[in-house]
Amino acid sequence: MKTRFVALTLSLLALVLTGCSSLVPEAQTDPTRYYVLTAQPAGEAAAGKAVLGLRAVDTAAYLRSRSLVVRKGDNEVEFREFARWGEALDAGLARTLRENLLAADAVAQVAVVPFPLELVRDYDVSVRVLACEGDSDGTVRFRATWELWNTGAGADVQKRGDFTATGLTWDGRTEASLVAGLSRAVAQLTGEIATAIGQQ
Repeated sequence: MKTRFVALTLSLLALVLTGCSSLVPEAQTDPTRYYVLTAQPAGEAAAGKAVLGLRAVDTAAYLRSRSLVVRKGDNEVEFREFARWGEALDAGLARTLRENLLAADAVAQVAVVPFPLELVRDYDVSVRVLACEGDSDGTVRFRATWELWNTGAGADVQKRGDFTATGLTWDGRTEASLVAGLSRAVAQLTGEIATAIGQQ
């Protein structure tokens, strides 16, 4: 009788433990994906002459989130929770601009802030990014203003521009497609700045 009671108790205990283990949730894989902009130099550069200083890239406040942004109308944006920048967007923009500018015909060297004290720069470039997102209709939205400063005595603005990317699309679904389109937009911006430098 005692043996039967012990066996019954052990069986019940096993059933309880089995039931409890089935209540423990299985580990889920993290669906978050991380993206970075890629430089797209426009061909082989000639031996340029200009030494540039690239000031910190400023971004609109809503772009300072690590999430990629998709615009759903004039006044609505969606932050993609599981699609994030692998680096702060301002840092990624500065890195990509620098790499693209280094390949421009008119440019010999590009330094980013903080500038080395011994570096003599011909011009400084400042960039403010006002839009950097996908549109729900499949358009890539990228807009930036920029200024080219001389660095001599009484430094002042030599040229300025208000740039809007054109002719760029993404598939409307995959963030990798959006980031590829934004990388092309940064390349277009670089081309406009490089042309201005070459005209000085």
